[in-house]
Amino acid sequence: MSEVLVRQRVEDWVRALNAKDIDGVMSLYAPSIVSFDIVPPLRYEGNDNKRRAWQEAFAAYVGVLAYEICDLNVTMHGELAFASSLNHVSGTLTNGNLSDMWLRWTACFRRIDGIWLVVHDHASVPADIKCGQALLNLTP
Repeated sequence: MSEVLVRQRVEDWVRALNAKDIDGVMSLYAPSIVSFDIVPPLRYEGNDNKRRAWQEAFAAYVGVLAYEICDLNVTMHGELAFASSLNHVSGTLTNGNLSDMWLRWTACFRRIDGIWLVVHDHASVPADIKCGQALLNLTP
């Protein structure tokens, strides 16, 4: 049953992302979230910083931000859950360029007052270490 609840939380989060609903997006995160994101800085701590990061992401896209989760895996242990997926993000940026990339996402959920909340997440893209460049054109 708990895995179903975590999966439902992720589905609700994706709906909020696609709607650019910042309050819906933030409802997934614990107040003390620690996040390693694909954009600077290296680490966000706390809801205020995570909210600011999502608001900046939403502002970077004109119109629709298409966010899709693929291959979601959830592992449960007591009051903790670990989720991982490949996420597809696409849309038109404010500079008119099209953005279309895949990223890797992992999240640690903790049941707090009966609600599954993300206490830590990590989004990343593969990199070519020799060139020191992110590889944004890979697909699963």
